[in-house]
Amino acid sequence: MSRRKFTKEFKEAALQQLASGTPVENVAGVCHVGPTTLRRWQNESRMFGEKAFGGYGRSRYVRVNPRSRSVALHLSPDEIDAVKTASSAAGSSSLAEFARSRLFDPAGEPPEIQVAELLAELAAVMGKLTAYLGRYASRATSA
Repeated sequence: MSRRKFTKEFKEAALQQLASGTPVENVAGVCHVGPTTLRRWQNESRMFGEKAFGGYGRSRYVRVNPRSRSVALHLSPDEIDAVKTASSAAGSSSLAEFARSRLFDPAGEPPEIQVAELLAELAAVMGKLTAYLGRYASRATSA
């Protein structure tokens, strides 16, 4: 016997009957489901609201904190000076802030230009910067 599937509309109709005061046992009998199933549907509706009953395999959870991704760039000393100059001219308080401002507009949306190309360029610049800072730090500690 295959597993029964119920539509979102069917589940919502059953929950409306419960909300109108019909006893769980009566709704369960009419819908041909167990009272435990109806209570599970109630909990799911309460927990997820509009996202409840989205279908098999669809996640109802919203990621609260999207994962950050690091980018490594390698810069020559001249490139570092150019990035610092551009960052200060743009009024950025940090290189990271400057990089984000170049990637995204104030609304947080990617600009019309090719984001992949811009990310590749940024990755190259940040990799060079990281390498330079690593060499600078090793020189400072050996001195």
